[in-house]
Amino acid sequence: MADRPGATGRHIVLVGLMGVGKSTVGRRLAKEVQRPFADLDEQIELREGMTIPTIFRAHGEAWFRQVETEVLADLIGRQAPLVVAAGGGAVTGAGNRELLARAYVVWLRASAEFLAGRTDPTHRPLLADDPQTTLARLLAERTPLYEQVADVAVDIEQFHGGDEKPKRALARHIARLVTEAGASVDGGR
Repeated sequence: MADRPGATGRHIVLVGLMGVGKSTVGRRLAKEVQRPFADLDEQIELREGMTIPTIFRAHGEAWFRQVETEVLADLIGRQAPLVVAAGGGAVTGAGNRELLARAYVVWLRASAEFLAGRTDPTHRPLLADDPQTTLARLLAERTPLYEQVADVAVDIEQFHGGDEKPKRALARHIARLVTEAGASVDGGR
């Protein structure tokens, strides 16, 4: 895990493989900590005027990753602290990892088997053929990168067996972790 100072005034960025719930949990977390929310993939789609699968088909992954870095730089460069849901592969770019060093990064992690049962390959270009095998490969490749950027890791599977709604429980748990780390929960207001 990253060894950086507390989270006060820093953006909170959720990272992890596709299907861990970064967007849904991020929206709930933003409400919990009273900060604006931004989904990196949604911001890319807005900027480019096309969906992520269309971007991959039309321009390829390398082009997508360049745009991803530009949009992430814009979000991390904003004055008011945000909660940001990063794309699953955002950690693969060295430039993105440098940007993430300026944020409080929460790694949402789960097994490939768990994620394969929750992820729709229709909207995930990288999962088109064999979702579980692809997720296992991505997890093996990206775990060291997630470990490098993360201030804290949260295993999400345990939240899916309880009575409370899992995304709500995760958001509340992360809010507590952020508060304990010294994050400003009022968004710097």
